Amino acid sequence: MKISLIFIFGLCLLAPLAYADKVRIIETTADAAQVRIDLIQQAKRSIDAQYYIVGNDYFTLAGLALLSDAARRGCEVRLIIDGRSNKLSAAVHAELKRDGVAVKLYHPFTLAKLGVFLRRMHDKGLTIDRKYMIRGGRNIEGSYFGYWKRNFIDRDVYVEGKAVAQSLAYFNELWNSAEVAPVVVRDPAGRRAEEGRKTLNAAREKLRASRIVKLNTGNNWGARARNVPPIDFLHDPVGKKDVEFGIAQALRQNLRRTRHSVVIETPYLVPTKELFADLAELKKRGVKNIEMITNSIASNDELLVQLGYETSKKKLLQLGVDLWEFNGPDTLHAKSAVLDDKLALIGSFNIDPRSQHLNTETAVAIRDSKTARQLRNNIEAHKQVCTHITADQPVARAQTTSAAQRLKVSFFKALLPLLRGQL
Repeated sequence: MKISLIFIFGLCLLAPLAYADKVRIIETTADAAQVRIDLIQQAKRSIDAQYYIVGNDYFTLAGLALLSDAARRGCEVRLIIDGRSNKLSAAVHAELKRDGVAVKLYHPFTLAKLGVFLRRMHDKGLTIDRKYMIRGGRNIEGSYFGYWKRNFIDRDVYVEGKAVAQSLAYFNELWNSAEVAPVVVRDPAGRRAEEGRKTLNAAREKLRASRIVKLNTGNNWGARARNVPPIDFLHDPVGKKDVEFGIAQALRQNLRRTRHSVVIETPYLVPTKELFADLAELKKRGVKNIEMITNSIASNDELLVQLGYETSKKKLLQLGVDLWEFNGPDTLHAKSAVLDDKLALIGSFNIDPRSQHLNTETAVAIRDSKTARQLRNNIEAHKQVCTHITADQPVARAQTTSAAQRLKVSFFKALLPLLRGQL
């Protein structure tokens, strides 16, 4: 009897360890903005961020002002921006450097490395104090947080647990690699930095007056997070995309293990030959429910990519894929999947050749049925403003058919065979 009690007591001690990680899906633009503001303002030791696009609009600049505040109060602040999508001015870069914010660019343009120009860092991530992390599809620009007339509908996930350490290890390896280079700032007299400081201060004050978000809230984003089994952080090997095992291979493994249902939400759907093969295999095994939600020609911000999807639509329908197209006017940008209503995947990976073979990507894999059902419900909400695509209804109702649009379509169709591998 004593042995049994000790055994049960031991299981009770181990049970919390099995659910030591926490997640909270960040769906609305207001929450997405507020969680970033709160975590940056509450940071005590370190902030590590990496983003494909860092804009030059008021909301972005306000966030950078908060990063400068954190650096001045003693936090180590590191930021990696894709070198092709860095929109910050020299003045802002000068002020960030003066305040102690270290910034590096991924694959900045140089004639010596033209071969890597098409390989971009598409990651989106924020890690605070090595304890808390946000991963998902949002770049850092006002259009991803509801501040523009036409915005991106996106999704993030707040994470606590071992996946944060995995993410930090990946960030450190990238930070110390030859894939990134420090931003060169020439400002011996400090004039540019002073100009940058005025820009950042003005953006911070505008944020302080905002009715949408608040500063210094003290919010605890982990309080309403769900306890889940250990989360996997998925990423590409630094400098060896499509050479060593990476996120595309990990996602394919998960997809091929599916037994009952697949729900994928992706803004850019250009199926590769590997995806077609996997879908055919799933259907052969009896997986009946395969749904894909993507943009329509009216909502997609990348017309050439949309045409890559349009040429694949018939084959997807023939494979039995249940297709839905977002009507707009905003652009769907969430990149998520639910497999067998047990596994939730949220990240930056698009279902296209570029994410599979060229860009670095990240995601988190959450093996928890409650989280999977919540994610599926969130995707279902997006379907309410979609058109169900069938052989009888091959285009979304909101499709744009202006003369200018038709001219663009004709032009890009001619380019499609040459550029498909880069979509």
